[in-house]
Formats: sequence, C-alpha cells, structure tokens
Amino acid sequence: MIGTPSDGSAQTLSSEKKPGRRKRSFAGPVKYVVTALTVLLAVFHLYTAFFGLFPSMQQRSFHIAFVLALIFLLYPATSRSPMERPSPLDWICAGLGAFCSLYVFFNYDAIASRAGMYLDYEIYLGIVFTALVFEAARRTLGNVMPVFCSLFLLFAYFGRSLPGPLRHFGLSIPRIVEELYLTTDGLFGLVAGVSATYIFLFILFGAFLDSTKTSTFFNDFSMALTGHMKGGPARIAVLASALMGTISGSTSANVATTGAFTIPLMKRVGFQPHYAGAVEAAASTGGQIMPPVMGAAAFIIADTLGVPYMKVLLAAIVPALLYFWGIWCALGIEADKMGIKGLDRSQLPRLRDVLFRDGYKAIPLAVIIYFLLRGYNPLYAACWGIGAAVVFSYVRKESRLDLKGLVATLEAGSKTALSVAIACTIVGVVIGMMGATGVALKIGDVVLAVTQGRFFPTLVVTMILGVIFGMGMPTTASYVMTSAVAAPALVLLGSKPLDVHMFVFYFAALSSITPPVCVGAYTAAGIAGSDPNKTAFTSVKLALTGFLIPFIFMYSPEILLTNVTSPWLTGLAVLSAFAGVYVLAVATEGYLFFPLLFVERLCCFAAALFLLMPGSTTDVVGLALFGGVFMFQKWRARKGGDSGQT
Repeated sequence: MIGTPSDGSAQTLSSEKKPGRRKRSFAGPVKYVVTALTVLLAVFHLYTAFFGLFPSMQQRSFHIAFVLALIFLLYPATSRSPMERPSPLDWICAGLGAFCSLYVFFNYDAIASRAGMYLDYEIYLGIVFTALVFEAARRTLGNVMPVFCSLFLLFAYFGRSLPGPLRHFGLSIPRIVEELYLTTDGLFGLVAGVSATYIFLFILFGAFLDSTKTSTFFNDFSMALTGHMKGGPARIAVLASALMGTISGSTSANVATTGAFTIPLMKRVGFQPHYAGAVEAAASTGGQIMPPVMGAAAFIIADTLGVPYMKVLLAAIVPALLYFWGIWCALGIEADKMGIKGLDRSQLPRLRDVLFRDGYKAIPLAVIIYFLLRGYNPLYAACWGIGAAVVFSYVRKESRLDLKGLVATLEAGSKTALSVAIACTIVGVVIGMMGATGVALKIGDVVLAVTQGRFFPTLVVTMILGVIFGMGMPTTASYVMTSAVAAPALVLLGSKPLDVHMFVFYFAALSSITPPVCVGAYTAAGIAGSDPNKTAFTSVKLALTGFLIPFIFMYSPEILLTNVTSPWLTGLAVLSAFAGVYVLAVATEGYLFFPLLFVERLCCFAAALFLLMPGSTTDVVGLALFGGVFMFQKWRARKGGDSGQT
C-alpha cells in the first residue's frame, strides 16, 4: 500500500503493454499547475490528520476533487493522446470532475439538511460526476474494473426483470444517481473514506521513506544478514521484500524496488531467470500481508468491521510469518539441489557498519509502531512518522530534505496515491448498489445455495472469486468486491468476521501472481528477462503456502493471535503449521538429501497436509510420515545416493 498503490502503479512491464496507463511528465506552466495540485492535496491530508478530519462527505469530496483533476491531467485517454501536454478535453474533464466533487464539499450542510431530497440539477451533476469517475478509472486501471462496476448499475436499474433471489424492485436513474452522488453510501462511501484518510497518509509516509533512501538501508541490511547463506541473493530478496512490506503493500512496488538488484544477483549465482523473477514476485506479494503497514485493504477491514487497526495487524502476524517461512524453506532446498552457494562476505556490507551508518533510517517506522501500540489513531501515527522522517533526513547530507526535496516528495506521494484512490472511489458503485437494492442481504444465501451450505466448498468459491476479481486490478478493489459478494456466506456459516475478511484479503493479494493476469509476476519477468507465464507459475509454486494458510486459519482459528483461548493450544498449532510448511516445501521442490522418489514426494505432501490440519492426532500422523521419508533418505545416502530415482 505504501510507496505505491496496489498493483495498479509501478507497472514496469504493464505500462509498456497498456500505453493508456502511462503518466505524462510535463515542463513549463502545466508542470507548476500539477505540482501545486499535488502539494495542496498532500498538505490538506496532513492538516486534517493532525488537527482533525472534516465531516465524512466533505473529507471525501475534497480528496476526490483533486484526484479526478490530477488523473485527467496526468493520464492520457488513449495511446494516441499527446504525452507532452493535456488535451483540451482533458482540461474540461479535470475541471468538471473537480467542480462536481467540490459542489458536494461546499454544499454539504444543505445536502445533509434535505435528508434525501435533491434538486433537479444535482442529478445532472451526479450523472456527469459518475461518468467522469468511470473514465478516470478506465485511464488508470484499465477496462476490467469499470465494466464490472457498470454491471451493478444495470443490476440496480433492471432489478424487476431479474430471476430468482436477485430480483428486486428496481431503481430509477435519479434514485441511482442520488445514491452514488449525494450520500455516503456510493462514490463518497466508506472505501473512498479510507482512501481519503489512512491510505493517503501511509502512501505519503512511504514517499518520505523513499526520499530518505530507507529502502537502500533495508536492501543493505538484508544483504549483510543473509547474503552469505546458501542461495544468498534469493534469501536477500525474501528478507528485503518482507522489510519493504513494512512500508509498501504493493507487489509491483516491491518487485520494482528490491528486484532491481536481487534478480540480477540471483541470476549471477546460478538461478535461472524465471526462478529469480518468481522468487522476487512471490516474496514481494508477501509485502501486502506483512505487518505493521499492510496493503490498503487492511485499513478497510478495520473500518468495515469497526475494530482497531492493531487487531488487524495482530491477526496478520502468524500468517505472514508462515508465508515467508514457506518461501525461505523452498529457497534453501532449491539452493541445496542446485549446489548454489552464498555470496562471498567480501562482496557484502558488514552488518555492524550498515546499522551504524544507516540504522537511524528505520526510526520513523519505529515511531509509527510505537504510536500504534499505544493505541493512537493510525492517522496520528502516520503524521508523527512523516515528521520523524523529515527530522532524521538531516542526519546525512545526501538524504537531507530541503524545500525542493520536500515539494518533490509531497508531489510523488500524491501521484502515487491516484490509482488506489480512484479504485476505492469506483468500488463505491458496487457497495452502493448492493445496499440500495437490498440484495446485499441475499448474497450470502445465494452463495450458500450454490455450495449447499458446506464450509469447504464455500471457502473454495470465495478463493476463486478473489483470484478472478484480482485479475489485473488493485488488491484493494479485489478485496472489496470479493468481501461484498462472498464474505456474508462465511459469516452465516459461523466464522468470525475478522477471520473471514483476512481470508478474502489473502487471496486478493495473491491474485497479483496468479495466472492468467498477474501484474506482480509480469513485472518481475520484465526485470529478469524471462517468460512471463513460466515466471508466474513458478511464483505460484513458491507461494503455495500462501494459498493454504487461509484455509488453515479458517479451520484452525487459534493460529490467529486474535483468537487465542489457550496459549498452549495456539503455540502447538503454530509450531505444527511451521513444520507443515517446511515439509510442503520439501514436497514442492522434490528434494531433501537427494531428489525424492515419486512415493516419497506423495508421502511428503500427505505429511504436510496432516501437519497443517488442526489436531494432535493429525500432527502425529504427519510427523510419522515425514519421519519415514527422512529415514529412508538417510538409508539411501548410506547406500550410495539417489540411484533408482524416478
């Protein structure tokens, strides 16, 4: 989330394929206009976060006014549009988008006092505003999301003609527009509100850390700590991506930042290009689920469920550790299999020197963690984190933020937030239309009817929806749509709401490496110079643990630290899960001391599943199965290795 928005931003490869998503860069008067707008937007958010937010609709409408204006100026309509300047139509759209949104900002009291009554001309303003939101989303996110959201408009209008449980009374065009434009249930809804508060501030925080070269510190720290191990560069990628996840919940951002140096290093020591790209893509995906600053969806979970953000972070700790442990184990096994050694220590920075020279760069992040742990609002924590980043930038001359650097950082943060902001805005169509038609209450029943009320099939359907909705779309949008459609069914089956939303969030994040559309894997493939599909499927294999973890905590909720009833049971479940993840890595890589025979591999897969299942009996069976494979491999070693391998 921080640094760049979820999978709709840092598009190293995607931007080449989809020219309409490229950002313009300007010189002259237009550059000053864009700089002024971005800085004003950032200052507005800093001011309201520190001194108090405006009423919800005003906060959101002011935020969206600037977002729309900037998108129409920065993103060309088509690949044939001029890149050096906005077209006259772009200026008109930017002005109209800002005007329609600011109309709500300045007339908030009058709109609220009318209690659902509207003026005729407001419907026309709402139609224009809605159309501009769809066009802005098309320019930044592509066609998939606007088309999907438009289906909900048709659903709302043609409700009387729909079959079965989806049938409803139908909404008129003025009623649809009123819901979207003049209430806090549509385009100015909860998700847009999260963008206009938490998400923007943490993206801005990431921009300040980037300006002060904190990512360089994370990279050097990772190299010093793990570079000498077997497969060192690959382990650097895992650790660096986990650390970057504390400031960037975006797969593409992590890939672009850490992959620029880890992928060439992995190739240099012997990893194949597609494997190097897959390691980076899989590890960077974990950045979205890595506390303390996770993907944008984590803030939406907290606001939707009305729980403290710290509770969401607490729930995410064990799953995130299991995810990175799975990749770490797979890398170690692959390095053993290929005989890849670590880098020579002479090629690596010394840990003591890194900490002494640049350790202070992590202090702003520690400041945020401190305020979150003390129970402060995340907005307040982000403000103090940004302030700390500015103060500590003066420790070293090369990272010092003078006035020019400060303006550039504010501008970069605002530009980075645009694609997440418009995604959060347009998904208000889905939420608003489901609420206005009353169908939201029926969705759970529909899903349960399809799955016949069985728990496992309902989980599988939810997983599939999360992956499908995430094809080429930001994680935030994928999460919101999947949770709206499928989460109610799991709650009806008795699961805790936070567990359900974490389940949905995981698969929304994993969609960035799941074929056929997987922006994170494609970005890594572009850096590695490898086949995108081969890279994507390899990254799925490396991240296989991530596809199982959500099922684990749905069947064994005690591994989430928010569900602890007995520390002993939780500890046992977590240890069993870590053991199961290691055995799963052995099975997927097909290697222990020697390449596994087919039967050995099957036994390892079975052992991993038994260990991941809750219960002491299954743990004993899993350990027994893996123990048998382990002893057989040892016996093969004494008999001369892997002769007879299949």
